[in-house]
Amino acid sequence: MQKTKFRFWKNAWWAIVVFGLTMMVVASIKNPSKAQSEARLASMNADMDYALGAGGDVESIYSNAKFGGALLIKNIKAASWTPRLVGEYQTMLLNRSWVIDVSETKKEIFLCKDGMLARIDSSPSTDASHGVPQLVYGFSMSYNANTLKRCKS
Repeated sequence: MQKTKFRFWKNAWWAIVVFGLTMMVVASIKNPSKAQSEARLASMNADMDYALGAGGDVESIYSNAKFGGALLIKNIKAASWTPRLVGEYQTMLLNRSWVIDVSETKKEIFLCKDGMLARIDSSPSTDASHGVPQLVYGFSMSYNANTLKRCKS
């Protein structure tokens, strides 16, 4: 009886180890490497800065690149926002080889480039990253396994 219990737990432990290793291999295949994420973040920064040349004052910035993806968020102050900025940001990104994603809505515009996804909000949200809530318009870009799937190039 004792040997049977021991054998069961030993087999269960090995099954968990094999499952874990399999999941690690699958994750490393599907997710971008840190180097890929850093390269995409640099590209996103350049393209977003180019688009922001059309106007709008940045309230807050968040960026991160790591194994699995990259994220860049620049929130635009509502006081400096005009409805024309959505179209101008979109046009400027189109000039940099971004293409419109078909899932565009009335509240946000999505564009794709090389597995990256850009999102431009046309309705305000609240940003409290500086301690005081402020109305902002979001402008973000991301790169990960989901955006690679959504933005097949």
